[in-house]
Amino acid sequence: MKIKALAGAAVRRLRSRASRTDQRGASLVEIIIATFILGLVAVGMVEFFARGNVGFDQEERKRVAVLLAQEALERTVALDYADMDSWSATRTVDGTAFGVVLTVTEDSPELDMKTLDCVVSWGVAGGATRQTQVATLVFEN
Repeated sequence: MKIKALAGAAVRRLRSRASRTDQRGASLVEIIIATFILGLVAVGMVEFFARGNVGFDQEERKRVAVLLAQEALERTVALDYADMDSWSATRTVDGTAFGVVLTVTEDSPELDMKTLDCVVSWGVAGGATRQTQVATLVFEN
């Protein structure tokens, strides 16, 4: 009987010791590891949004360049056929300088037809240059 009581007491002590260790909470090492993992996730998210913003700016400049090229073609097409001639200009939109070059080629690809070709270029980071090109054909009436 005494052995049974001693065994029961030992089991109770082990259970109470186990329950106390389960209730200790997080250790310092666990907190440091969790903070490190959250930091990595935060850095990844910041990088993702930063790259997205750069891509958005590049697409915005491309959109502005296409609109400038369309405007240049429309302005030239609105002239009389005989007055259509090549020209160039610089436009600044939101602090970015765009070079607009419109070239008029006569009798191309057929007689009584002109090819209007507009190239808009702008600078990007690192000294590189981007450009977009829009063209149209105009018949003499």
